[in-house]
Amino acid sequence: MKQPSSGPSFSMPQIVDASSQSDAAAATIGYTFSAFGKKVIIPEYTPGWVYFLLLMAAGFGLFISEEALNVWAGISLARSLSLDGTWQSLVTSFSANAPYIVSTVLWIYWGVCISDMVPFYLGKLFRQSKASEGIGSKIGIGKETTLSISRTVQKYGNLIGFVERFSIGIRNPTAFLAGASGIPADCFFAGVCFGCLFTLPIQLTIGFVLRERPVTALASVAAALGIWTAFPYAAAACTALFFYLRRRKSSS
Repeated sequence: MKQPSSGPSFSMPQIVDASSQSDAAAATIGYTFSAFGKKVIIPEYTPGWVYFLLLMAAGFGLFISEEALNVWAGISLARSLSLDGTWQSLVTSFSANAPYIVSTVLWIYWGVCISDMVPFYLGKLFRQSKASEGIGSKIGIGKETTLSISRTVQKYGNLIGFVERFSIGIRNPTAFLAGASGIPADCFFAGVCFGCLFTLPIQLTIGFVLRERPVTALASVAAALGIWTAFPYAAAACTALFFYLRRRKSSS
């Protein structure tokens, strides 16, 4: 997998009808997910800011799994390197592609950290609106799961941001309940940023190791572990906004 010394040319996501399969889309290797009846294909050498936007969507519980996207990013970055077994070719390919690799990793890192603050602040909105009763049912998780996450939040306190990064499959509800529990935003964000220094390299390394395996199967497994639908967070936001506006109206 060798690339020209001038570095990779950027590729933008492709959007096709979910029911159709065009020749261009069929020939594209990339991570695929569905949104609003469309199929979105994230090809190799996608600009870093696209990953950032997709991670923000994942923070709202939309469309995509963070694990799947970051693993695919690791695959894409690995394909930008020359891996023919010689050290010289690896160094040469890295030098040619260093701006793309570094910028992509930075975009992904801040996308992961900032997107975790979305459910956190939704939880804070719930707390301010005093609508936290029955919070588990409002965000679409069971009572036992809610109690388990709540105990974790109480156990780790201001360190929950770091712990949240390792809560595979329940990151968004953990961040949501951390915000609803009154954890300071600066402590939570600091913990998330520190924890991401561990979880992001793991995700990218998995992609690097699995770079020659079928991407579709990898994305499907990762998506099954990490996906959250839009409905729980849309319902949570609407409910919190309703109680907040009603409280403000009554106080005025």
